[in-house]
Amino acid sequence: MSNTEPSVPELEDAPAAPRIRSSELPEVEDVDPPPTLTQPPREITEDTPLSSLSQAEIAALTEKMLNDNPDTRLKLIAEITPISELRAEYLDGSQSFVRQIDWLDAHGYTQFRRAARDGNCFYRSVAFSYLDRLLHAPNIPATVARFRQVLESKEAGLTIAFQDDVHKEFSEQLHTLMQIIENFGIALSTEELLERLLEVSDYVSYFFRLIASAEIRTNPTPYQDFIFDQDIAAFCQSQVEAVDSEADHIPMMALCNALRITLKLATLSSHGQGPVQENDIFTVISPDDAMDRDLPPILLLFRPGHYDILLRPEPE
Repeated sequence: MSNTEPSVPELEDAPAAPRIRSSELPEVEDVDPPPTLTQPPREITEDTPLSSLSQAEIAALTEKMLNDNPDTRLKLIAEITPISELRAEYLDGSQSFVRQIDWLDAHGYTQFRRAARDGNCFYRSVAFSYLDRLLHAPNIPATVARFRQVLESKEAGLTIAFQDDVHKEFSEQLHTLMQIIENFGIALSTEELLERLLEVSDYVSYFFRLIASAEIRTNPTPYQDFIFDQDIAAFCQSQVEAVDSEADHIPMMALCNALRITLKLATLSSHGQGPVQENDIFTVISPDDAMDRDLPPILLLFRPGHYDILLRPEPE
């Protein structure tokens, strides 16, 4: 793990591109609700007892309800918000949080996007940031190809870890979004990309869960010393694959190692006293073989039990 922020080269001014209508974009493939890893999907009717639903079935029904209401769906990842609004929420609470938010604001981290508190906030935030970086890469086709190559290599590991190809139900949605980015490039806006992702966000988020789980299962050595009172398989089933399980440092490290991506995590802590330093706030997870050092790191903001997307806008 490194605590050195990757350097980001200056981007050349790109030529203006025509705006595109959402009707010109290819449709993200319609899919059935996500199946469980061990059982085929079943038909759920109004007579199905709620107590009989699996976690995956509950997640699928939740996403269907959200997708039926675009206004609700957009709240899974909200619009860009000044970080000063977050500061205002803590004025009568933790002054440590206020000081840390002030430090972020003063150092250019002036905006954030709220993510829904549904157990998927980490994976959904990483998924959007992962795709948005492709959209703003200096060389989009080459970067997409590089990321796709890593993904495809990890999909082979998923078949080994889970002994079937059920992950393809989830990975196809991510590959479709990457193809849209490659095809349309800078003519596609960040908000259009976000809208497309949110149509299938639970599929992409769960695919990232499977990637993290497979990494821990097939390469347990870096993680096993941090897992107590459970074997590797039980930990992965309950703490990574379960659709409402929050991500801690173990699946976070596993996902970064598997995808070879760099994550810069700002943590708001109530224990900080005195002047705020960068090392008090930020943790950087960057595997030795990270393949995204030419891109800004994925930026997330962690408050106890929750992740949002942190933004550091380029100076105008």
